[in-house]
Parts: sequence; structure tokens; C-alpha cells
Amino acid sequence: NAIAVKVLKEEFLDNEELVRRFKNESKAISILDHPNIVKVYDVSVTDKLQYIVMEYVEGTNFMQLTAQRGGRIAASELLPLMEPLFSALSAVHAAGLIHRDISPDNLMLERGSVRLLDFGCARESARGTETMTIALKQGYAPIEQYQRKGQGPWTDVYALSATMYYCLTGKVPPQSLDRILEDELIPPRDLGVDLTEEQQAALIRGMEIQPRRRYQTVEELHAGLYGSVP
Repeated sequence: NAIAVKVLKEEFLDNEELVRRFKNESKAISILDHPNIVKVYDVSVTDKLQYIVMEYVEGTNFMQLTAQRGGRIAASELLPLMEPLFSALSAVHAAGLIHRDISPDNLMLERGSVRLLDFGCARESARGTETMTIALKQGYAPIEQYQRKGQGPWTDVYALSATMYYCLTGKVPPQSLDRILEDELIPPRDLGVDLTEEQQAALIRGMEIQPRRRYQTVEELHAGLYGSVP
């Protein structure tokens, strides 16, 4: 298999944030083994040299795929493409991790199979209540990432739902902070998306602003969208 080598250059070794993210990524993906998650073959993290040798994933990210489909992907195509990602995230969460950076450009379609990339923001979830370093991608980050606490599997549920919303509608969801005062999120069916009412309700619940009202696990989101657990 082709490999990719990700190296943290020596001039960046004094940047604590970059070093932290690099270590997070190497630790997170080195303990995961799932066909829809990029594989890691070797990791070196020392004071002078830091690199990750990983599987080279060649394909199209979902931002590009959405553009190729004319600005939106039909639900009849997107839902089957995305379904394997749910078991991948189940494995991530079962390992006590949360990804915290799911977005269309971190999902790759390789030979018809979705692959989850970039674990640089991944953190141990523990009980989901400890303070975590902030990591934001506007439109895909839930409110708890702005608050820097209370993150857990439900954090990835929001980002995954927001990613699917973008792919289906071609519109980046409003920032979760902006939605607190006035929620301007447009239901996908109002934009002509071919979801059933039940599927739309599941997607919207996955994007609930308040974490306690949101699906707490990707298994619950999967059941709402597909009618079964992954």
C-alpha cells in the first residue's frame, strides 16, 4: 500500500499548540483499526523528531464531491455513502476518543468508500465534562466547543449532522453561536432535499443547539436516519 509521511518540521517544535495537535493525532489514530479510518503504520514523537507514517488516501473529499454534483448530493446517494462512517465513529467513541473536527473536507471518498481523516483535534472524551482546548470549524462546531467544556460523542454527532446538511443542501449551516438568539437553520426539505420527514427530523435533532436535546451517540443518529443501529 502507498504511504504518506506527516512530519512536524523542526522550526515548529517550539509551538506548543502544533506539538499538542500532532501528538493527539498520532496517539488517536495509532490505536484505531477500522476500514473507514486512515491507517497508521509508524509513529515517532521525540524532542527532535516527530512524524506519522500513515496510509496514503487518494480520492475526493466531500467538499469537492458536493461541487462535482452541482452543489448538492442527493440523499439517495449521500446516505448510503455515509453509512459506514457511523460504525467508524462508533469505534472512535468506544476507544474513549472524540474527533472534534468532522467536516466535508475531512471526509474522503476513495474508490467508493468513505474514509475519516485528520485526528489532530481528537481528545479523550472521559466523562465529557472536562475542559478541552478549543478547536473550531465555523458551521460544523457545536456550541460546547465555543464553551470549551462539556464535549463528548454528541459533539461529533453535531458535526456529522452539519456535514451531511451541507452535502445535501450545498449550504454551510449557520454558526451554532448565531443560532442561540435566532435559529435560521432552514430544514432541508424546504430546500428541495429528498429526505423523508423522519430523516429530516433525525438530522435536525442531530444539530440541536443544546447538547442535552441532541442525540447523544452516533448510534442514535443512525437509528433516526436509517432505522437501525450501525
